[in-house]
Amino acid sequence: MRFIGCKTLLLDKIKEVIDENAPEAKTLCDIFSGTSVVSRYFKQWYEITSNDILFFSYVLQRATVENDALPSFSNLIPLGITDPVQYFNEMDISAMETLENEKRFFQNTYAPKGGRMYVNDENALRIDYARNTVEDWYQSNLIDDDEYYYLIACIVEGIPFVSNISGTYGAFHKEWERRSFKKFELFKLEVFTNGKENRCFNEDGVELLKRISGDVLYIDPPYNGRQYLPNYHVLETAAKYDYPKVRGVTAQRPYENNKSDFCLKSKVVEAFSNLIKNAKYEHIILSYSTDGLMSVADIESIMKKHGIEDTFRIYEIPYRRYKSRTQEKKDELKELLIYVRKTKN
Repeated sequence: MRFIGCKTLLLDKIKEVIDENAPEAKTLCDIFSGTSVVSRYFKQWYEITSNDILFFSYVLQRATVENDALPSFSNLIPLGITDPVQYFNEMDISAMETLENEKRFFQNTYAPKGGRMYVNDENALRIDYARNTVEDWYQSNLIDDDEYYYLIACIVEGIPFVSNISGTYGAFHKEWERRSFKKFELFKLEVFTNGKENRCFNEDGVELLKRISGDVLYIDPPYNGRQYLPNYHVLETAAKYDYPKVRGVTAQRPYENNKSDFCLKSKVVEAFSNLIKNAKYEHIILSYSTDGLMSVADIESIMKKHGIEDTFRIYEIPYRRYKSRTQEKKDELKELLIYVRKTKN
């Protein structure tokens, strides 16, 4: 899934930093999980705790991190459904036309029928039909919690493949992009089994860290002023399917209660300080970009204040060059991995 700040390309480097500084670690917390790429990767070696304030992120985590095996969907077998992902993907669109109009939120909101072009009408109906059916199965006790979150995650993961956007859902294109003509399909997610008590949360990370503890805390906070929910509101609605009262040309859902202090320059330093202070983890690794709202000096000061000063390390990873808007010379933008060993609270 395309996602702001996704760390797919840094996974091996993060593992190197952990191996160097915390070779005996058995647990890892991914406190700003996003698409859960980091949590899924490190589930190979560690018991995982993951968290994000966005519900669609929680759904992805719940499906692939807390779930420790592919669900069996045994209660659907008497209905002739052994693989619900395949069931939806192979269904003819004509069979979905039975869905009542008032239940077609995606088609009535995000598609041409609703005056917008995030997805085409047929794909919107496919999303509506699958999401409504999964909800009906859940309410009828035909699927349990593990199966419910897994199927919602498969729906959410499939949407970007047919979305008429540049990268986020802050706006849609006025002409149809090539991917928009693909048929929407649920994306069958893999689930790695590690036999451990993995846990997922949908909370404010600063508050959550007051209650949990472990070995390694990986922190990948928002870096800039772009709030995440407005950029991924369509996926949030797919996950919740709560028929929100949307507004504006881009059909934004209300997000006043989901604003992150890490996206506000006036609050980010205090928020980061509280995060590190609350952390009951021995090893802390921060992923950060040099174009973020916090200065590296502020980060160093805070991490040294709450950590063992001589363990502080900065690992620089140059990954692209860009021309400064305010200078003629070229500046180097770096991805940083910053480590400190935490003092006991």
